[in-house]
Amino acid sequence: TGVIFGYERISVDTEKEENENTSIENQSKIINDYVKVKFPNCTLREFQDRDRSGYQFEQREQYQLMRKLLMTGESKVLIVKDFSRFARRNSLGLYELEQLRDAGVRIISIMDAVDFPTHDEWLVIQFRFLTNELPVTDTSKKVKRVVANAQKHGEWLCAVPYGYVITNSKKNEYEIVPDEAEVIKEIFRLYADGDGYKKIANTLSEKNIPTPRMKEKLRIEEKGDSYKRKLSSKWSIITVQNILRNDFYIGTLRQHKYTRTKINGDDIKVDDSEQFVFEKHHKPIIDDKTFLAVQELLKIRQKTNYRGVKKYENPYTGYLFCGDCKSPMFAMSRSDLAPAYTC
Repeated sequence: TGVIFGYERISVDTEKEENENTSIENQSKIINDYVKVKFPNCTLREFQDRDRSGYQFEQREQYQLMRKLLMTGESKVLIVKDFSRFARRNSLGLYELEQLRDAGVRIISIMDAVDFPTHDEWLVIQFRFLTNELPVTDTSKKVKRVVANAQKHGEWLCAVPYGYVITNSKKNEYEIVPDEAEVIKEIFRLYADGDGYKKIANTLSEKNIPTPRMKEKLRIEEKGDSYKRKLSSKWSIITVQNILRNDFYIGTLRQHKYTRTKINGDDIKVDDSEQFVFEKHHKPIIDDKTFLAVQELLKIRQKTNYRGVKKYENPYTGYLFCGDCKSPMFAMSRSDLAPAYTC
């Protein structure tokens, strides 16, 4: 008697393939049938993670919930269809199994015919995890090769910056958004006239000009889809900075800007000399002369610590950081606002 936990997982790629043998529903059926026969007096509680990679555990919400309950003794038995649903990464999967075992949890993998640690089958488990990891790493290498080849020929385009919109994703066709293009031109003009990032951001916010994310939300909702990302009606310093530095606006397509050392690892910036650059690739919003002039100003102001005109005292700048995202807090230098600092 008692509660038995069943865990089911499916990744994005597997979901697209609609592999009936690996679907959440099929996993659930196999586990339910097994419990009815082997544990007829027990109650089964299922935890399901959809569209979640098996290469790491942190982003699996349901698994993390289940794990806490297992560690506190809510259940002492965990059942999976096979170990590929539990984990796809050899080292992490084995370590996690050891953690569960040490907490007194019994792990049953139905299709692998493993009942651990009831039976000492560690070598069998190691072999299963090793074979489960191979398809993931092999697929990752193949995808990297395909993407790299497309990038070299200027054919890979997964997104376009603010000011442009993709009209045909299959053919990599996109066009300029007129009202956004005018905002970009205004940003370059204001910076060239002496305004700093913060003043430009405040100017755009005061004019109630929609931020890039607000425009993105509008386009997505017009298609009937929901928008889940957080957004603000205020322009940020980093948004203005990125626009001023982006040579996409003069018609240059720059590929292979970032690389990833391992699956689900962090992106690392690639040196400019190793990037794939295609000049005069598409219709520009900013002319070359204006863009180059602004780039020179950026260099000069960076060296001289230029921050625009300081109107009010802000002694705590550089000492305060946001409690939520850890970003620096900046003083709000506006006469119509009380002295304060914002993220």
